[in-house]
Amino acid sequence: MKTAYTPGLPARPRQRRRWGRFIIPVLGLLLLVLGARLGINQVFRAVAWYFLQVERVNYGVLEDNLTLELFIAREEEILIAPATGTLVRVAAEGERVPAGATIARVLPAASPGAGPGSIEIKASFPGQVSYQTDGLEKALRPDNLGNISYQELERLVELGCPVTAGNQVKAGTAFGRLVNNLASLVVYAPLQEFPPGWQAGNRVRLKLPAGDEVRATITRLQDEGRQKAVLMTIASWDERWLNARRLEATVVLNRYRGIILPAAALSDGPGGGKGVYLLAARGIKWQPVTITARVGEMVVVEDLKAGTEVIVNPDLARRLVK
Repeated sequence: MKTAYTPGLPARPRQRRRWGRFIIPVLGLLLLVLGARLGINQVFRAVAWYFLQVERVNYGVLEDNLTLELFIAREEEILIAPATGTLVRVAAEGERVPAGATIARVLPAASPGAGPGSIEIKASFPGQVSYQTDGLEKALRPDNLGNISYQELERLVELGCPVTAGNQVKAGTAFGRLVNNLASLVVYAPLQEFPPGWQAGNRVRLKLPAGDEVRATITRLQDEGRQKAVLMTIASWDERWLNARRLEATVVLNRYRGIILPAAALSDGPGGGKGVYLLAARGIKWQPVTITARVGEMVVVEDLKAGTEVIVNPDLARRLVK
C-alpha cells in the first residue's frame, strides 16, 4: 500500500539559521586576518632582530687631525769633490760626525792607490753626513723658505733631481752634504684656513706615517692670498728628515678622551636629547648620553660604561621597542 503525498503550505525558514550561515565565515575570516597580522609582525620582528648591528664600545682617545704637506729646509753644506778620482767614504750615510772629522777621501785619478796622494774632506761643523744631493741646497734654505710661495715651492721640488754619489767623482762637483743636526729644521705647510687657536710660539704634535710623533713650534702664520701657510721649526729630528724635501704628516689639533662610538648610533630621545639604544639582557633599552666631542663619523660620549653593546642602526631598534 502506497502512502499518498499531499502538498501543504511551505514551511517558513527560521531567521536565525540564515544569520548563522554568515556569522561562522565572518568569524573565520577575522581569525584568519588576525592570525596573518600576528604572523607578519612576528616575521618582521624576527627579520629586524637579525639585521640589528651591535658594536661593543670602549674608552679611548679620539683625535682631531689635519693632514699637512711639509716642505723642508735644512742648514747644510754641500760637499765638493776637490779632484777627479775615486771617492772613498769614511763616514757612513746618516752618520753623525764632530767638527774636524774626516768624511771622505778622494784618490785623484793621477795618483792611484791610497797614500799621500789622497785628499781628505773634513767636517767644518758637527753634523750628519748624506751622500745624496738634489740641486736645491741653495734654493731652499731655512732663512728664505717663508719667502717662497706654495706654487713656487711645488715647482722647485718637482725640478729637484736626487742623485746619490757613486765611486767616481769629478773635480768641482757635489758628492754629498753635511747637515747641521744641532740646528732646527724649518718646515712650510700650506693651509686652507688657520686652525682655531694657532699663533706664533704654539707647539704642535706632528704624526708621521709610521705613527710616531715629533714636536714642532709655530714661528709664523702667513696669508698668501690664494691660501694661507704656516712656518714651523723642528728641533729634534732623525734620518727620515735627512734627505726628503717634502713629507706628509698629520698635525694633532685636539685629543678627546671618553667612550667612543659611531655618530650613526645616536638618535633623538623623547625629550629631544641625544641617546643610544643598548642591547641589554632583557632586550633593547634607551640610554641618554652627553656628547663631549665629534670628529668626522665618530663621537665621544659620557654616561656609558666600557664594554656596553650599542645598536648602531637606531631606526630599526626604535621599531622593535614600539
